[in-house]
Amino acid sequence: MIKTDRRTQKTMNILKEIFVDLLKEKPVQSISVTELCRLADINRSTFYLHYCDIYALLEDIENDCLEEFDLFEGMITHASLPPEQVIRRILEYIYTQKEFIRLFILKDSTYDFWQKINLRILSLFKVKILQLYQLPQCMSETEFEDMLLFYASGFYAIYKKWLYNNCEEDMDVIAKKTAFSKTCFDCLLIKK
Repeated sequence: MIKTDRRTQKTMNILKEIFVDLLKEKPVQSISVTELCRLADINRSTFYLHYCDIYALLEDIENDCLEEFDLFEGMITHASLPPEQVIRRILEYIYTQKEFIRLFILKDSTYDFWQKINLRILSLFKVKILQLYQLPQCMSETEFEDMLLFYASGFYAIYKKWLYNNCEEDMDVIAKKTAFSKTCFDCLLIKK
């Protein structure tokens, strides 16, 4: 592995930016290393010092986003936040990654990056809900998982619509109407 000095990091960042711009115009399988290098004003050999192919570059970008989400998730998990603030923070993260996430949500991509994000959001919901509520004795873990999945699916639909509309709706409005304190959890679970 090549040591990531400032110059190397700058080259990799330029490649990532140009690659994402190209993804806005065409599918990944239509992007060539030659085209990417021409636009980045680097030699193909420089590209191959960092990545074995276009898909490795795509995976590196995805991993950057997922690592950032994991750090974000850790901070949210350990913070004592009300439900609306949890949703607001998730929306803030999505907003910071909106250009990249939009490529995979709105273009019906075959890539599962956005599904990885959704699974992380679902996991975060589960942790935060269990911090606020306890399951009634009559509710099984499977029933809770189904209820959580039902709620998260609605949240996915809302944030997908929000991204589709260029994030025009205010985050606080979305957080207020989707916060899990106002959902079926109050009716079905026991507040701690």
